[in-house]
Amino acid sequence: MVIRSSRPSHRSGGFAPPPTSSVYRNIAISFLGLALIVVIAALWVSSVYARVTVKTQKDTANLQTSIQLAKSPQPGQLQGRVVEGTFEKIQEFSVKNDQGTAVSTTVQGTVRIVNNYSQQQTLVKTTRLLASDGRLYRLDKTVLIDPKQSVTVTAHSDQAGPQYVLAKGTKLSIPGLWIDLQKWIYAETVDGFQGGQQMTKIVTSDDVTQAQKALQDAVFEQAQTTLKSEAGVGDDWQAVYIQKTVAADTNVKPGESSDQFLAKVKLDVTAVYYPSKDMQALVKQKLQEKLPEGHQLVGFNPATVVYKVENADATLGKATISITAQSSSQLTEKSGQLSKNLILGLTDTEAISKLMGIEGVENVDVSIRPSWIHKIPTSADHVDLIVQ
Repeated sequence: MVIRSSRPSHRSGGFAPPPTSSVYRNIAISFLGLALIVVIAALWVSSVYARVTVKTQKDTANLQTSIQLAKSPQPGQLQGRVVEGTFEKIQEFSVKNDQGTAVSTTVQGTVRIVNNYSQQQTLVKTTRLLASDGRLYRLDKTVLIDPKQSVTVTAHSDQAGPQYVLAKGTKLSIPGLWIDLQKWIYAETVDGFQGGQQMTKIVTSDDVTQAQKALQDAVFEQAQTTLKSEAGVGDDWQAVYIQKTVAADTNVKPGESSDQFLAKVKLDVTAVYYPSKDMQALVKQKLQEKLPEGHQLVGFNPATVVYKVENADATLGKATISITAQSSSQLTEKSGQLSKNLILGLTDTEAISKLMGIEGVENVDVSIRPSWIHKIPTSADHVDLIVQ
């Protein structure tokens, strides 16, 4: 057996020479450059922010429906109370015409009937007394005058007006007596006749209307207090009412003269009570059900809802109320259609086009920082979506 050994042979040139220091330097520089690029890219990505402002259109949601209320509600009904009663009030009102109107009245005064005749004389009520200028007056009652005596009695002018005023001591004849007897039996004024005109107020239709309106409001307020107590509900309940005017009278008519007058109002009032929070929640729910997908109610005001009693039965404790409501609606930031995830990574032009294609969007504005960037960041944390 022949055993051979081998030795490494040395070719021409031998082993490769070790790298020089310049090679290591170039590798280090390349690595640092790459790291710098990565850092710059990371800083760039983290510094890009987009602000997307979406202006949406406001639509109007309308609701016209009815709901049943009952003391012991069944499914689909709302809890309620129904009570009724009759209420009335009589009140005195003043006529509001402050200036007043001059009204002619009869003149009144006292006369002394003188009987210088030898026999007793009777003068009945309304016996005429005549002034020398033809003005006529009448006695207020029947009198009996003994011979050679006189009596006093009140009298008044036959017509109204200040021209019938008489001075004290004016002599009046009695034309109803025999002509020769008139010189023995006559009348004369004791203190003079006064009057003939007075300032009075005229009742107008506005006086009557306003009085009845004020009285009706007072009666209705009384009814509200009484019926609420009878229903036994708290302040968190509201009511819808039916008013029926049974009587509305005054003791004067428009055009009559009076400083004051009486007015009377009588009402039949039915009250339907319901819990306000439950009712508001129900109305909002029914309005929301009428909205397009993605829309939300905005600016809903419960005070604008109109309630009207369609029918009510206090005996059964049931009623039906019609509801008319209206509210604005629009897309909101809570809408899935306006999710910022829809536009991540898109260019500003693409984002605007995509958002404008959503029904209810009126305008879109995209602002990206830095300004020379035109692409929405891919991170949702770097995107602000504002819905107006």
